[in-house]
Amino acid sequence: DVSAADLEAADCIICGAPTWNTGADDMRSGTDIDDWLYSELPNADLSGKKVALFGLGDSAGYSGNFCDSVGELYDCFTARGATVVGFTDQDGYDHYDSKAIRDDKFCGLMCDEQNQMD
Repeated sequence: DVSAADLEAADCIICGAPTWNTGADDMRSGTDIDDWLYSELPNADLSGKKVALFGLGDSAGYSGNFCDSVGELYDCFTARGATVVGFTDQDGYDHYDSKAIRDDKFCGLMCDEQNQMD
């Protein structure tokens, strides 16, 4: 488990999650990280910290909520003062919507092992 103190001591942070709880407003990953986002992360002051995010999803099978959990990570980390880096283009993915889009880009690296194994 990563504590708020661990995050505050880090030079930079890389965090990722899958999306299983599709269509949800929160707790989108369907994993233990959901509880951590709302119990431990709010205790951290991440002002000035850079965070890179990644997500795992299926852009064809779940094209209406592809990697939604990354949008939740973005919201939770930026609420604690972090700056998210590593925005990527949406090009090449077979999706029509995602809560991980900010300013027309994904707010991290989206990995689709189902449809883009390369």
